[in-house]
Amino acid sequence: MPFEKGKSGNPKGRKSEKPFADALRMELAAAGDDHKALRAIAKNLIVLAQKAELAALPAINSIADRLDGKPAQESTVTIDDKRDATDWTRAELVAFLRDATSDRTGAAEKDGRGGKPDSVH
Repeated sequence: MPFEKGKSGNPKGRKSEKPFADALRMELAAAGDDHKALRAIAKNLIVLAQKAELAALPAINSIADRLDGKPAQESTVTIDDKRDATDWTRAELVAFLRDATSDRTGAAEKDGRGGKPDSVH
């Protein structure tokens, strides 16, 4: 069933996956265009942060994460596995091919094909 050009395939929109963030945004939007409520929250957070109270830090992080998202984290992954044929020695390649061939032939014999390759290929 093709979609009609210019018409949304999902007229109700995407379902929200962040209900708390949505509720917070709705309340802030309802406060008006001058963002009085948001400014009051920001002012209180600054006051708390200036007092350097450790109890305020989780609240500050929680609100910032909900509104702006968590900061991207970097990670380094090292893969020691051989991925390219040039990484393998000749003996390793021969052994790999021998094992792969024997595995495929063994599976074919078990299912009654007698070691013949699939005709679908």
